[in-house]
Amino acid sequence: MFASIFAAIGPAGLTALFLLLAALAVAIFFYRRSRNTVFHSVHRGKAHAGGCKFDSAEVNRTRFAKTPDIDLSNLPAPDPRIVKAFATIKEAALLAKVNMLSGEADMTVGGKTVRITSRSTFGPGHLTAMAWLEEFYASIGLPTRRESYRKNGKTFYYLIATRKGDTNPEKVVIAGAHLDSTAGNQFSAEPVAPGADDDGSGTIALTELARILKDLPLACTVEFVHFTGEEQGLWASYAYSDKVAAAKVNVVAMVEMDMIGYCAKPGNRLDIHDDTDAESHSLVVLMVRNIKRYGLNLNPVDTHNHAVQDRSDHAGFLDHGYKAILVSEEFTDDGFNPRYHSADERSKYMNFPYMAEVTRALLATIADLAELK
Repeated sequence: MFASIFAAIGPAGLTALFLLLAALAVAIFFYRRSRNTVFHSVHRGKAHAGGCKFDSAEVNRTRFAKTPDIDLSNLPAPDPRIVKAFATIKEAALLAKVNMLSGEADMTVGGKTVRITSRSTFGPGHLTAMAWLEEFYASIGLPTRRESYRKNGKTFYYLIATRKGDTNPEKVVIAGAHLDSTAGNQFSAEPVAPGADDDGSGTIALTELARILKDLPLACTVEFVHFTGEEQGLWASYAYSDKVAAAKVNVVAMVEMDMIGYCAKPGNRLDIHDDTDAESHSLVVLMVRNIKRYGLNLNPVDTHNHAVQDRSDHAGFLDHGYKAILVSEEFTDDGFNPRYHSADERSKYMNFPYMAEVTRALLATIADLAELK
């Protein structure tokens, strides 16, 4: 059958058909590129199996595994400027901001009173929250910019506020959290997705860090990055890590804060994840030492496993060889937030004294990374 068809078409016809199919393939390729930001091939894609935020099997496999020793001797004296700043991190203020971000209280944006019930990447709420953040950063004197990426023909944005370094602005510390939320159906414009803990807690911690660090003498630049598309596939952080890698930006470190507000067990466990990356482990050491140095009421755990690999926005930076860690509340079967990714993930279940202490630990660590003078 095919032989008779080819014979009827002839050599010239076959050549024309081949060229037509090749042109069609090229057109489809460029059409898809125009509809989607093409992420670097170094990225494996977000891992969703086994609970999405962490791999339970990996946690249990490594629960009693030995982790690298961390030397807690010869700690520097606490910096009095950081100690003074600790006192300005108020639990009531954290609660009030998380309530606004999760739709439990009104917020004012553009002079209008609004209430956000969802920060879904596919809904308008996350853009309202972004505008609210822009107004906040403007109020403390930090410039912001929106960066874009495309998925399925639609343009999405993420937000960057910048505190430029005083003497070495080319060296950049990236502090990140994701602005988007989900109640479990992340590929739809969910009308209700409070995301108070995931990741309202990290988002608000970023604003506290910016409020304080803007007034401290820092040699390096600090970028406060509010990612979107995290719940769908780490979209914004892949896009931004690709951008900084292509520009050969001197990234000192990337610190992601994702779910830092839930702690229902005694002990105040804080998980610090380096995905077993040897270079990034130095960031774990610095944070653990700072918790001890400042006498913070936290029990830091160096997870040193692959339980959160490709599951939060630090991943894209690790993929490009940058030092990066994820800081989180306890990610174990018996300590994890039971209302994760639900319409009931609200502030009343969070532990704000704990969140305040985590924010203080992040402040001390990022100030050191940015070379507090």
